[in-house]
Amino acid sequence: MRKIVNTLLMCPLLFLPLYAYSEEEAPSKMAVSAPNAYIASDSEGFSTYKYNAGFLPIYEHGEKYTGISYQHNYFTQGGWDSSAEVYTLISKAINPRTGLGYNANIGYNLENGHKLITTDSNYGFRVTDSTKAEVILNRDRVETQNSLNNGIYYTLGAASIEQQIVERLTAIAMVGNMYFSDTNTRPIVRAKLIYDLVPDYGLTAQLRYRQYRDTNTNVANNYFNPSTYSETMIAFGARKRISGWMLSGTAGVGRQTVNQDPSTTTQLYEFAATSPVASNDYYFKTRAGYGKSAGFLGPNYFYRYVMEELIIPF
Repeated sequence: MRKIVNTLLMCPLLFLPLYAYSEEEAPSKMAVSAPNAYIASDSEGFSTYKYNAGFLPIYEHGEKYTGISYQHNYFTQGGWDSSAEVYTLISKAINPRTGLGYNANIGYNLENGHKLITTDSNYGFRVTDSTKAEVILNRDRVETQNSLNNGIYYTLGAASIEQQIVERLTAIAMVGNMYFSDTNTRPIVRAKLIYDLVPDYGLTAQLRYRQYRDTNTNVANNYFNPSTYSETMIAFGARKRISGWMLSGTAGVGRQTVNQDPSTTTQLYEFAATSPVASNDYYFKTRAGYGKSAGFLGPNYFYRYVMEELIIPF
């Protein structure tokens, strides 16, 4: 099962800028975004395949454009499968130097006769010289077999704040609430402390904490919904620019508690690569990850994913 809490991951504000950027913005032009893909699988045999293509009639660079996209979703588990068509309007304007700006989109998702308006939008802004904030709105289907068959979806509203405490220490806090269409709600809290171990090499040490609870655990098994879940993790991150490309990665190990059960081990490993954002030839980014946490079948649930996005301006 794709664990719902991981659809949030960490919002874009929580990562330092990863892009190379020239002083002069390129003049507005057009672009196509294809082929784009997201592929994931987990220990419960659930697999996700998402293929996307878009046309961007307003394009300035890899983080600033407006356009439309079409996405085909395909899910399998054992002998079961399901597919969806998603049509989306997109507008994005992120400052590559600060990571601040907006990503706004609205989509129409049709799956198994169930129609849904979706969004994956956020707006990040600076409050003071040392403080950033972000508001987030997500609405999408719950991607498990039961939920896709029954048309279950969620709406998530959240806000985060990032505060530089001292020169090399930053604190991040996020609070949100996830509303499920099956009457369950899920308050969420996340926090991170990030210390720059070796700033010149982009090495950081991180202390991460997340917690949520489900207000209605009597709903059908549409997804993993314990009454309480918490995790504390120690992670190390790295960022390095090579020939204009930004390479980054995270490795973490922690402990999780589900309800009143004894704590067990969790793991997280991620790697990302991003091309120079203002390239006139193409913009490419990819990310791959592996996580181990709790799921329907116990504490050893794991998932893995890979995604890539290619934009070609003209």
